[in-house]
Amino acid sequence: MLLIFANLKQHLEQSSRTMEGNPIFRQTRLRLAVWYTLVMGGIVGLSGLGVYSVVAHAYYETIDRGLQSVANALHNSIEPVWQQPGQLQRLTKDFSLELCVSQTNCLPKTAGIKQSIKETTNQVNYYIRLLDSSGKLFASAGMQFDKLPITSLSEHWQIITDYSGTRYRQITLPLSTQKQLSGYLQVARSLTDLDQNLAYLRLTLVLGLPISMIFVALSSWWLAGRAMRPVYLSYQQMQQFTADAAHEFRTPLAAMHSTIEAAIKLQQEPKSNGGILDVLKRQNRRLSQLVGDLLLLTRIDQKQLTAEYQPCCLNDLINDLIEELAFLAIEAEVNLSKQMLFSQKLSVMGNEEQLYRLVSNLIVNAIQSTPSGGKVTVFLEDSDRYAIIKVQDTGIGVAVEHQHRIFDRFYRVDRNRSRTSGGSGLGLAIAIAIAIAHKGNIHVQSQPGLGSTFTVRLPLSP
Repeated sequence: MLLIFANLKQHLEQSSRTMEGNPIFRQTRLRLAVWYTLVMGGIVGLSGLGVYSVVAHAYYETIDRGLQSVANALHNSIEPVWQQPGQLQRLTKDFSLELCVSQTNCLPKTAGIKQSIKETTNQVNYYIRLLDSSGKLFASAGMQFDKLPITSLSEHWQIITDYSGTRYRQITLPLSTQKQLSGYLQVARSLTDLDQNLAYLRLTLVLGLPISMIFVALSSWWLAGRAMRPVYLSYQQMQQFTADAAHEFRTPLAAMHSTIEAAIKLQQEPKSNGGILDVLKRQNRRLSQLVGDLLLLTRIDQKQLTAEYQPCCLNDLINDLIEELAFLAIEAEVNLSKQMLFSQKLSVMGNEEQLYRLVSNLIVNAIQSTPSGGKVTVFLEDSDRYAIIKVQDTGIGVAVEHQHRIFDRFYRVDRNRSRTSGGSGLGLAIAIAIAIAHKGNIHVQSQPGLGSTFTVRLPLSP
């Protein structure tokens, strides 16, 4: 049992490493991880905002309840003696005393008002003010009069700010004498401790969000890999099927080709059998080419060409191709030429056979797409440590809606023309696969009726 689990773990790890080497799955996994991170980041951000709102609301509710309790206790003590003869002096004297703010029940209920500002660990400050019915200040304690403005007397709850920027939560209660309004009591509490606690909370959320996003990004990358593993296993099975099918086709095709060659040489009635055998030979060659293309794509997908890389001179490669394909161009009545825009030779690290195949596919595709009397030109230049190969034709061009799909495997814009010319729809797919394997790319510019330009960028060798 342990051996089975060990083998399964080893298989999964190997599959994960292989998936990382595939650019398509790596980019898809990255996109999934980014989307997971953005979604989770939005959820975490909204959750943090909700937590901050709830905590701030709870703080304000707690402060308001405490302030309401203190104000009611003061109001109940002040209103019975408010504007009674002989009581003004005692009230003024009481205002100079300390008010215990740590507990509301420490207020004296019979001996008058004990007012103070007690320095607590949070530096919480209270103040009270008595105003007459016209809003004129009568007495105050806790804060000097010139530091806080007289605010509206009609608002029950207010938040005011002194000249130093300290905020206060204030409650205003009316004072009545014989059921007539005769003054106001204002009690306020500083919000310094609240602002500090909310600032700490904001700082925690602001610093915690990037840290959370890092963990979310790592988790998203891991989850994306787990989610894509079954898809990649299916993709590997398809690749394996392609490789196995190509290998299975190879042997009978070789045998059939040899038989046809022998029959052509030994035939006794060439006029009657030669045509049929030539057709068989041509179709056999086409099928062999298709199998070879499938095998090449399989080798590229499985990264089996990187060990064969060596410096390759693109000047010599293009010269050989122009010379080799000149007969095909003459047969199609197309003018094939080259233009080297500099005297130095350009070399890239790669597999010379595959690079030869890349440029050959582009040139052959251009010749087949160009009508009689047209022109195909191959350019070679360098730009910013890259070798630039351009294959330009004056052919039929490619419509915009097809340009993003012409590099797909077995995709053909004109299937009828491809059948007559023997194309399988793998030429451009092989070309871009070879370019990507060599850390390059291919870009196409084309307009219907005006021709096409295929541009290959390959990094120059050091």
